[in-house]
Amino acid sequence: MQMLDTTSIVPLYKQLKDLLLSDIKEGRLKVNQRIPTELELSQQFQISRMTVRKALAELVDEGVLAKKQGKGTFVQEEKMTEDLSSPNSFTNLCRRNGKEPGGRTLKFTLQEARERDRRVLQLGDTEQVIRVERVRTADNVPVMLENLYFPGHLKNILTENLNDVSLYQILREKYGLHSGNSVMEISVCEATPEEASVLEIKTGKPCLLMEEIVYDQYNKPLHRTKSVLRGDKFKYISPRMNVNPMK
Repeated sequence: MQMLDTTSIVPLYKQLKDLLLSDIKEGRLKVNQRIPTELELSQQFQISRMTVRKALAELVDEGVLAKKQGKGTFVQEEKMTEDLSSPNSFTNLCRRNGKEPGGRTLKFTLQEARERDRRVLQLGDTEQVIRVERVRTADNVPVMLENLYFPGHLKNILTENLNDVSLYQILREKYGLHSGNSVMEISVCEATPEEASVLEIKTGKPCLLMEEIVYDQYNKPLHRTKSVLRGDKFKYISPRMNVNPMK
């Protein structure tokens, strides 16, 4: 059993934290596994519970561990991370995070456009929209319920099989359309019973609601998207440049 070095200049809580991180990285502690209690760790490493508590608190704050009321402290699955300064497709997001992307089409229809569709997608009064509803998976786990709305003049995509493929790749290779600029809004929501069923989570579970307007290479609206993402699977970061100090 590896012990802590009481003669080291490295604080004991930091040594314990590094040991736990190493156990997680090497697979000795697995995702969703409960770690030993504060008392057990204190006795194992012959340190105070306050020292253990500080190490665990930092790991919880960093999202490595998660406390569950009345159950203990568990190893958290690492969230997929996306940089909002250069967002990319779900397929690329998964692959950058070491996961296998997938998806299943739930609905694929041509329907009447709503007022919002006409305004956002710059449609004519009689033009319809194509609605694509898909559940997206990462390593076969459902993580996103995605609804996309395309202008009706792209109705040829209705013949495509969208299961386990990149829709953007199809648009590029078959229709010569590339995604360009976009406007994205992210907020927090609670999973409805229907969303929870598809995402295999409990109703009311916190989720991310992402709404986006994507433009093509000609700066024309390509589609709008409304997606519900599992809050325990995603993390978005946004770098800030040239920030002036507050006066």
